[in-house]
Amino acid sequence: MPRFDLEDFDFDAARQVSVRRAHGDSICAGCKHSQTYRRRGHPYPVIYCSELYKHVPPGIVECSEFEAVASLSLEQMQQIALPVDPRPGVNDGSYR
Repeated sequence: MPRFDLEDFDFDAARQVSVRRAHGDSICAGCKHSQTYRRRGHPYPVIYCSELYKHVPPGIVECSEFEAVASLSLEQMQQIALPVDPRPGVNDGSYR
């Protein structure tokens, strides 16, 4: 079985991979409001925030307007919610 040795690991190559990602280390990568533009020949993307109505620099780590891509609004949660009756015995059919 091959053994992993930390001395053989290329840290420079690992850093270059994060630069090639769409947003790099920016929190905007997981936000609903971000729109990414990448120009040919430029290594860094241009990020437009539709909530702030302006372009933001890459590398943002904290934002008061952040909203996760996978988050649901209250209306969306209400549409998919199942009605639950909290009274004991209702779910097993023994309620009278």
